[in-house]
Amino acid sequence: MYYLIYQSSALIPRNSGEHDAILIASYRCNKRDDITGFLHREQDYFVQYLEGPKDKIMDLMGRLEKDWRHENIDVLDEGKLNMRRLPDWQMGMVEQGTFAISDLLEIEDTKLAIKSADPFDLVVFMVANAGLLRQIFEPGTDVT
Repeated sequence: MYYLIYQSSALIPRNSGEHDAILIASYRCNKRDDITGFLHREQDYFVQYLEGPKDKIMDLMGRLEKDWRHENIDVLDEGKLNMRRLPDWQMGMVEQGTFAISDLLEIEDTKLAIKSADPFDLVVFMVANAGLLRQIFEPGTDVT
């Protein structure tokens, strides 16, 4: 088991229908490749956490490098994983304003900079957001 977290510069507008297209394609391909993860958008940047077989994650990164919806991919952290942190998430996504990541990141001219000395703090944030998002959007939950 392997994990990878990266950031990239978004080339699509916030609240774009393209976000739905990303999630639909991610669900189909990640299920096939046994990859789970979480996608976060902070202003003009994506931050994504992925976990699964290393060869499948590397294949996915190759496809992501060619995706027109973002550029400037920068791997923030990667490594071996004893067990999945998001075992039943093919992909989830939140945008800034739902759960802000600004306590861990600051926006610079060309990228997001990690304030923490340990990039794993970002992984913990993403996993926590996935859990919160799951609670909010469970079937039968009133979110009004």
